[in-house]
Amino acid sequence: MENGTPAPAGRFLPPVTPAAPPAGQAASATAANDCVSGLANFNLQMVVARRIPLVDEEAQVALGYAVFIRRPGSPTPRNVFSEWFVIDDAKIRTIYTAMFYAPADLAVPNWPPFEGNWPLPASTVPTAAAPRQP
Repeated sequence: MENGTPAPAGRFLPPVTPAAPPAGQAASATAANDCVSGLANFNLQMVVARRIPLVDEEAQVALGYAVFIRRPGSPTPRNVFSEWFVIDDAKIRTIYTAMFYAPADLAVPNWPPFEGNWPLPASTVPTAAAPRQP
């Protein structure tokens, strides 16, 4: 699942009704800690080049990697990332991640069969503002 959506495509999970906040705690504080808070502002066009190159069944560990492509015109750079999933009792127990924010002119990813399929054309990335003079 990624952000409540099956990945790869499949059936959706039923909606979850948020629990009432504990006595004395504001509802907004509880909502800010869930996994879907702020997704309306999550600047993502698509996740591409997904791979799971390593699954160690004995150690119960898997490695996955992909690239977050941002919406056109976004100043936020693409995010090339890897994630180690540690499994315990058939459930994801821990996720360790490493991320790299690629410059717009760098073709990523660099793994087969993609090998640089997603460089961004200059027209997609906004021009950086000129530095202010003191």
